[in-house]
Amino acid sequence: MLRHSSGPSTSRSNSIATTGSNGSRRLATILFADMAGYSRLMRADEEQTLTDLRAHLAELVGPVVERFHGRIVKTVGDGLFVEFASAVEALRAAVELQRGMAERNVGVPEGRRQTFRIGLHMGDVIFSDSDVYGDTVNVAARLQGLAEPGTIVLSSSTHEQVRDKVAVPFRDLGRRSLKNIDRPVRAYSVDPVTLRSASSIRSRSRWAIRAGAAVAVAIALAGGAYLLAPFLRAWNGESTALPLPERRPSVAVLPFANQTDDPERDYFSDGLTEDITAALGRFKQLTVISHAAVLPYRDKQLPVAQLGLTLHARYLVSGSIRRVDPRVRVVVQLTDATTGTQLWADKYDDQLVDIFEVQQRIARRVAGTLATSLQEIELRQSLRKPKADLDAYDLLLRARAMAATATRAANRQAREMLERVTKMSPGYADAHAELAEADFQRATFGWSEFASDDVEAAIREARTASDIDDDCVLAHSVLARAYTAQQKYELGLAEADRALQINPSDSDALAARAAVLLWTGRIDESIDAAEFALRLNDSLGPEATLNLGLAYLLERRLTDAIRLLETARSRYPAYPLLDFPLAGAYAEAGRAADATDVLSEGLRKDPQLTLDTFGSRFQDEALKARLGDSLRKAGLR
Repeated sequence: MLRHSSGPSTSRSNSIATTGSNGSRRLATILFADMAGYSRLMRADEEQTLTDLRAHLAELVGPVVERFHGRIVKTVGDGLFVEFASAVEALRAAVELQRGMAERNVGVPEGRRQTFRIGLHMGDVIFSDSDVYGDTVNVAARLQGLAEPGTIVLSSSTHEQVRDKVAVPFRDLGRRSLKNIDRPVRAYSVDPVTLRSASSIRSRSRWAIRAGAAVAVAIALAGGAYLLAPFLRAWNGESTALPLPERRPSVAVLPFANQTDDPERDYFSDGLTEDITAALGRFKQLTVISHAAVLPYRDKQLPVAQLGLTLHARYLVSGSIRRVDPRVRVVVQLTDATTGTQLWADKYDDQLVDIFEVQQRIARRVAGTLATSLQEIELRQSLRKPKADLDAYDLLLRARAMAATATRAANRQAREMLERVTKMSPGYADAHAELAEADFQRATFGWSEFASDDVEAAIREARTASDIDDDCVLAHSVLARAYTAQQKYELGLAEADRALQINPSDSDALAARAAVLLWTGRIDESIDAAEFALRLNDSLGPEATLNLGLAYLLERRLTDAIRLLETARSRYPAYPLLDFPLAGAYAEAGRAADATDVLSEGLRKDPQLTLDTFGSRFQDEALKARLGDSLRKAGLR
């Protein structure tokens, strides 16, 4: 039977750490950047050089590193040391940094221009006290020394990971001897023309826009103002297709207040603020103001409205940390900067054993619940709009909310709205991913005569979304569940892991991996992933709840299964599949009358369901048999 599925667990690939006596080890890609001619620039004008460098770090480097999920380990003078879990993202960040610097240098006097040399190396590192050590760091630093100003040099280990995944040409530099490195290292450079081309195109585009604007003014004065927009698009070499929806909620995370008596513990609040900012930045539906841009406003008592205006943020996240060993309490608030209204608040308590693990754990929970809350707030604002004013983003929000009610009629309307959005904006990845979700829902909730066809349709739409934007978490989450429904378990697990690699705090990604783990028999791991997903978002929908209920039933956690499934059954009365595991849990708990009543209701909603079809997706026949025993006790034949 093609009914049912759900989502992921935790790990980000390349970041599994093993603890040693002097810290923890993990695989990482290190980016080392150094300013070319820094001493010369400082001799010429110290103040201007420092001002320019700080601007580059705050306006370019910080946002780029966050966008590609890196972590700035330290900055030393004119040097920059960054850690990435992914070699692909490290190279993409390096390319973006070099292109960004080239663009920022346009129009700057030659004597003031600043350029980076960048080295990249992937290998084993030691992580201790938030710093990173090891031979990998040394090699990256030495490779940086081989780079010409404005270029990137990478090791063969990095090149092996990125050569087929990042569309830039490489030049083989051969095996090079590096200072204080006891063996030659084969090195590659990124073609400098590639790094210059994007910035030169952007420079020409800016010239074209200025020239086009002048011509457009003349056209407007001549009475042809209606030609302005298409004229400018054509002049700039852009497509005349409808633009993609760019209206996303903007949010800034203000430095968290340290409410302990020890100022030495500011590092914990600073680290948590930075971690929450980075975790929120993985949600592509949000525009997150960089940590570097927010830092200057630490301890400044400015009105909320002024802070929002200055930071270009609609929403402000603030919080406080009270640390009383061995526990820590974090309080978080979300405020609408335009009205000063507090929209959401929560608190998090944790045992303070490993400070960095606690920081990461709290940051993930805060980011996940914040993102969910912001989407609900945006939906409420959209619902207040007249229908005539709805754009693609509004329609997407409404379709998502409609599909979440889990009824046949709502699913049909949601699919119709999403098809409309994909026609309005064919390049809108989220719209294709949401349509894939709705198609999969139709197949697995028993609302389709041709369920296999709807699963295939879901896979096609999800692939379209990931082709447009490979970082679309929902696309990979749908693919994980759809491939598992087709019993392509390895593909399903790979897609679930990819979704979590993009965003470990995404509840949909966690729910998708929980589903794959359930059907492949890794029940304990499935429960861990699903419980975390529900902590981030308690409105995940009936499918994720069903999967967790089944896992509880298989583990004979009958009290948990009954409590969860009863609540979900009340929330989603039209969804047929919740009744069956609940009946099984009642039967196992000795509540025969309740089991009979609930099973009758389930068969009324779905009279075609049998022991042979329910749970047919299990890879392990023993688990299918265990579930069948419970349902047989409830009276299912």
